[in-house]
Amino acid sequence: MSMPTFYLDDGFRQGSLISLSGKEAWHALGVRRLDVGDPIRIIDGKGAHALATVESLEGRDQASLRVVEINQIPILKPDIILATAIAKGDRHSTMLDMATQLGISAWQPLLCDRSVSKVGKNSYQRWQRICLEACKQSGSAWLPELLPAAKPEDVASAACAAGREVLLAHPDGADVDCSSTADKLLMIGPEGGFTGSEVRRIVAAGAKKVSLGQQILRIETAAVSLLARFRLS
Repeated sequence: MSMPTFYLDDGFRQGSLISLSGKEAWHALGVRRLDVGDPIRIIDGKGAHALATVESLEGRDQASLRVVEINQIPILKPDIILATAIAKGDRHSTMLDMATQLGISAWQPLLCDRSVSKVGKNSYQRWQRICLEACKQSGSAWLPELLPAAKPEDVASAACAAGREVLLAHPDGADVDCSSTADKLLMIGPEGGFTGSEVRRIVAAGAKKVSLGQQILRIETAAVSLLARFRLS
C-alpha cells in the first residue's frame, strides 16, 4: 500500500509537532485508519513535501504528527498554465483532475463568445477540492492556482507580456513543437471553438496556433492531449 498523503496549508518545519484536524484528519483516522507510529506524507501545495509519523491521536478528528524530513520539490518545467473554457458537468472535474496530475501551475477559466458553462457560486471551492485530491493521489507537492475568469485575448496578452509561449489549439495550426523550454500558456476553446474574431485577437496578442490532429476533440480531451505532449515528451 502506498504511503497516504495529506494537505496542510499552514506550513511545517523539520522536527516540529503539528496538528492534523478537520477533513484531512477524518480521512487519515476515520477512512485510512492510521494509528500511532504510522508514516504519512504531508504537502503544503507550494512545493514542500514532508515525511511525518503519527505521534498521538485525539479521537477520530485530530492527530499530532512529528515531521521527520522535509524536501522542497521544484515546480515542473516548463511551467504550464492551462487556459480553457469551462467544460460541462463532470467533464470539467475530470479535466482538472487529469491536468493537476500532469503538473499545471495554474488553471485559467476563459470567458469565450461561445461559452455555455459559467462560473457558479461555489465553483472555485469545488475545483480546489478536485485539484487537491489529484495532488494527493499523484504525489504532487504543487497545488494549481485557480485564476479569475477573463477574456481569451486578455489572457493571451498578459502571458505574452510575461514571456510565456502562448499556444492556441486550432484546426489550422502547425504541429506542436515540444522542443521549446519556455514557460507556456495553453489555450483551449469551448465546444463550438473560438470565434473567428476571437482567434484573430488572440493571435494578434502573440499566440501561435497549434493543431491537435484531424479529430474535433472535447475540451477536456484537447487539454489533456496538449498537456501530455509537453509532460511525456
